[in-house]
Amino acid sequence: MIKQRIRSAFSTLLVICCLAGCGGSASPSAPSAPADGGAKTKDTLIVAMANEPTTLDPYGKNDSTSAIYKMAIYDTLFALGDDGVAQASIAKSWEYKDDKTLEIKLRDDVVFHDGTKMTAEDVMYSIQKTYESSYLNPFVNKIDLENTTIDDDYTITLRMVKPSGALLNCLCYVYIVPKAYHEKLGNDGFAAAPIASGPFIYKEWVHGDRVDYTANKNYWGQVASAENLVIRTVAESANRTIEIESGGVDIAMSISANDLPNLEANPDLKVVRAASWNNCFIGMNCQKEPFTDVRVRQAISAAIDTASIVKAVYGDTGSVAKGPISPAIWGYNDDLKDHVYDPDLARDLLKQAGYEEGQLSVTISVSDTRERQDISEMVENMLSKIGVSCKVDVMENATYLDGIVNAAFQMYILTWPTYTGDAEYGLYDTFYSESATWANTCRYNNPVVDELLDQASEVIDPTERAAFYGEIQEILVEESPWVFLWNSEEIAVCRENIDNLIAPPSGRYRLNQVTFH
Repeated sequence: MIKQRIRSAFSTLLVICCLAGCGGSASPSAPSAPADGGAKTKDTLIVAMANEPTTLDPYGKNDSTSAIYKMAIYDTLFALGDDGVAQASIAKSWEYKDDKTLEIKLRDDVVFHDGTKMTAEDVMYSIQKTYESSYLNPFVNKIDLENTTIDDDYTITLRMVKPSGALLNCLCYVYIVPKAYHEKLGNDGFAAAPIASGPFIYKEWVHGDRVDYTANKNYWGQVASAENLVIRTVAESANRTIEIESGGVDIAMSISANDLPNLEANPDLKVVRAASWNNCFIGMNCQKEPFTDVRVRQAISAAIDTASIVKAVYGDTGSVAKGPISPAIWGYNDDLKDHVYDPDLARDLLKQAGYEEGQLSVTISVSDTRERQDISEMVENMLSKIGVSCKVDVMENATYLDGIVNAAFQMYILTWPTYTGDAEYGLYDTFYSESATWANTCRYNNPVVDELLDQASEVIDPTERAAFYGEIQEILVEESPWVFLWNSEEIAVCRENIDNLIAPPSGRYRLNQVTFH
């Protein structure tokens, strides 16, 4: 048997922001936050986010925003490095016995926040809960749970139903919880009072305002230098900019492209940037008229000047998308052609589909963030130029996300975070016909693509895998279930006295690594 400290076949870099809006202003009662908004003591790190989490349930919704809050509390089985390679975490070492058998040695020094010691029983329970989660199942659904074993207190052997070239990266999304405590409280009770083994201990969630944490002094990894962590909800981008400029917060995330030049020029601030693994798109529901007709989808795509939208809304950040995944994701097809803005072609395609100018009306639904409203208004104007009437429907973010899951919309604007940095997650969940509705939001169904995705998912060789994913991307560009819009960046701004803030392509910030000077 060949021993491998396996790391999945990845190179990397990537693209960004899941834009969403809900929020509130900071409360003067936040721990260690000064009442006058002045200088803070160094025992509290204050971070401004655009949104509060959807949930703190480790097996609940796994949106990009919630992940930042969760990463403060929970450890994962493996850790996803900023280079896109799976690294040791709760898993200390690992060995492939064959292409469907993975032996994992676990750390023996991990203590949960309640003082109990972690063992393989907790890890196996966490894998089981991940498998049962409708949101996280795709990360572990190749594991054969019936034949997976606990070999001793700190060794487990995973057995797979089929090989997986992206397995280790997927295991970076197995959040580890204490089995006894989770069983006692159940999913909802645990989400309200989470205990795990991560770098911070959950203290309080003041909804619409902030989430408070204290440092885990017994953490097996890097112990946070700050005694407290406060993540505030500051919904408006302009207000986050004001807060970071004034020193009201130490770190601000989801910065507007328009504010970036001034922030970069400010000697009191530091800007950190990285290509992100997220991409923004305009989705079309392929099971709702008129988008059941590929010619209509192609026409809408041709009618939208994506380059102008990206320049107007995102400035010089990120890049215009050519396809369904960002260029920095492993498996991206470099040969995809640039998007062509061609209103004449759009009119011709609509005529072929049976629509004369003025006969087609559509609705684009968006959440109430300024960026998405700006995009939708530009789309409305562009479609009017080919004789398509477009109504914009703006709603609160939670209502909007529920509508996405329930296929309530004709058109919508969304960001897909390719969490693993691998084309499998970027394409399988989003376009496989039987994927969950929160992933295949456009309800795309193509038996040829399904077959290619199935074949690619069982391949270990990276060259062969890449060939499958390249072909899939070409089909998707042709069939236009999305208008491919923007490959973005991960951007955060911190005060000058902050060190070791790194913008990760995954968006999963490690706030315990941040220090003051």
